[in-house]
Amino acid sequence: MRRYAASVIALWAKYASKYREDLFFRTSVNIIALQVGFVLLTLAALFLALIFTRQSWLIFGAIIAAAALFGFIVTRAILKPAHETLRYQKRFISDVAHELRTPLSTIKTSSEVALIDEKLPRSTRKIFLETIEELGRVSEIINNLLSLENLTRPERMQFKSVDLAPLAEAVVKRNLPLARERSIRISMRKETGCVVWGNGAALEQIMDNLVKNALYYTPKGAQGTALVELRPSEDMVLFSVTDTGIGMSRDDLSHIFEPFYRADISRVRKVKKAGSGLGLTIVSEMVRAHGGKIRIQSQKRKGTEVSVYLPMGGAARHARSSAGIADSRIGGRTYSEASIDFTGEHPHAAKINDSRFTFGSVQMR
Repeated sequence: MRRYAASVIALWAKYASKYREDLFFRTSVNIIALQVGFVLLTLAALFLALIFTRQSWLIFGAIIAAAALFGFIVTRAILKPAHETLRYQKRFISDVAHELRTPLSTIKTSSEVALIDEKLPRSTRKIFLETIEELGRVSEIINNLLSLENLTRPERMQFKSVDLAPLAEAVVKRNLPLARERSIRISMRKETGCVVWGNGAALEQIMDNLVKNALYYTPKGAQGTALVELRPSEDMVLFSVTDTGIGMSRDDLSHIFEPFYRADISRVRKVKKAGSGLGLTIVSEMVRAHGGKIRIQSQKRKGTEVSVYLPMGGAARHARSSAGIADSRIGGRTYSEASIDFTGEHPHAAKINDSRFTFGSVQMR
């Protein structure tokens, strides 16, 4: 009996997870439930006027089973074209992205080789440098497309205990040249015990996208600052990036997690190099895959703070709770906020509100 109960619980957990993550499966279940519910109401009204007999209950069960089967068949037929189209679209994007990688790498390598020539005219050298920069941007878009395509199949992601501290250090170090180029002072604060259960490559991409966004949207030469913070926060691990860039309006925040959205054109013009518009979409999907939550607090012409909360790994969570470590925040400002929480069901949009909140005082060194 115990083994049977465990099997039922495991099966329930499996399909409950699939219901949350698979939109087609969720739609199928909802349609079938709607049809079965309609049949139940109809039969309930009929049975109120009839005598309850064993034969009537058998008919009752047979009708419900037939309604469920009919709903399943109809749902499969309705959703099949959309499912096939989506699968073809994913395969097409993946194939195109892979095919573009080789010629782009060849062009970039040839341009870099051409720059070795010291006799190259200044105007020509400038063209090659701009070409290399744009090729880097296109390569980043391709990598983001491939990441987005892989995220639609979370079963590909392998999870294990990951210490975020070395990943965060590597990300900051990798982005130091970009920070120097844009005259932005980047610093990092981290604490121990920042271990989560996740995919290392995905977690590193979350951090890299957020740090790059902070650097790109802080005007070049404005002596801006960017602070990367990593610390435990109750039973979660907080990774945050705070910048003194151009910030975002309330309207921008309401669309910030949508694919290819890059705010209003006046905001994009203030930065010399803008992203592909996929960065935060990918970040939010990766956070969803890890069962975490993301919060963005921003004010125009003041800056932005992006906070990602990831569930702490089991051993680290136990050690922290045993030590009785409490979390505290000080200071405060008024910001517009966009937040999206994946610890429960998958939301369809970020909730926006204007609120007063507190966050740690930032001391730039």
